[in-house]
Amino acid sequence: MASNLKYRYVALTPEHTTATGARTYGAGSLAARARIGGEADSESIQYQFDLLTRADMSHYGAQKSVNGKEYSSGSIDLVTQPDDFLGLCIFGIYGDSLYDAAGPTLPSSAGYDQTGKVHTFKEASDQVLPSFTLEVGREEKEHTYTGMCIESLSFSASHGEYATISASFTGKSESALADLNNPTLNGDTVDGFHFAEGVVSFSTAGTQEVVSTRIQSISLDFNMNLDTDAACSIGSRTYLRQPLPQMREISGTVEFSTAHDVGTTDDPGYDTALGTGGAIFDGDGTFPALKLKFVSGSSSLEVQVQKLRWEAPTSNVSGRDTETLSMSFVGLLDQSTGTMSKMILTNTGNAGAGSVRYSLL
Repeated sequence: MASNLKYRYVALTPEHTTATGARTYGAGSLAARARIGGEADSESIQYQFDLLTRADMSHYGAQKSVNGKEYSSGSIDLVTQPDDFLGLCIFGIYGDSLYDAAGPTLPSSAGYDQTGKVHTFKEASDQVLPSFTLEVGREEKEHTYTGMCIESLSFSASHGEYATISASFTGKSESALADLNNPTLNGDTVDGFHFAEGVVSFSTAGTQEVVSTRIQSISLDFNMNLDTDAACSIGSRTYLRQPLPQMREISGTVEFSTAHDVGTTDDPGYDTALGTGGAIFDGDGTFPALKLKFVSGSSSLEVQVQKLRWEAPTSNVSGRDTETLSMSFVGLLDQSTGTMSKMILTNTGNAGAGSVRYSLL
């Protein structure tokens, strides 16, 4: 049995999409780089199906059964580091426009800009989310999953730890078992972002930003709410179409290392959410309501939430622990910018990262 760790891997490849939106599941994007391997901590992608069991009044037990809906789902957990694997995960929740076949021109959504190794993402009305072929090496065989779409993407950063992400996927039933085919790990030459490289800042009204020095941990969740029922049809056990996103949801939690009962302008505290009607931080394109940024040399990751509303704060104390404060929030659509969020990934410190646009083409 092959038990070497090199036979455990995860690789992502964006799937080809035509100018009319037709998807070729299992066929790589023509404009993409070769399949991208990621330094994953763990994966839980599984082939699943509903079991239809038939019982009738003439027999004391069920005697007939068939497979029902077949699909694959699960998540990949990894350290956040400046490479193309992270870039593809972010691309999975923003996407790009379809290309113009009459031109022909490459996809050029106003929500995605790529200049060298700098990728900037934000929401735009012409964006189409990608699907991926996901290849997972599990020591003896490679498992292939096609039509895999990112259902949610979660960021987490805590003091004393590496920053991490978790990408949750759903897609078609498992395609095949194949011989192992180790990918090149795109982030082999770089390390992940960690707590000492992070900065969290807030802005109440988009006029300035204040960097907080009281953050113990922060989490951000982006949920696509994919409509998997609409991807199915009579005549097939698995998805025939890409599950389309419904209402986009952004939420998160900030844990402060002190009681922080009284906040200041642009720096939330316990009293922030106590005002009549609650509290909204309404930033803009320059100073977003919340910004999480990691910088390592010439590489960086910046995650912005343009507008948010704070939920009820949580504070407690015990005989062994000092008082801490936890504040959750929900992201809102900022009508002045037409966006909810923005991410900027800079891979210039990674020699293995490519200077190409992540593409549906």
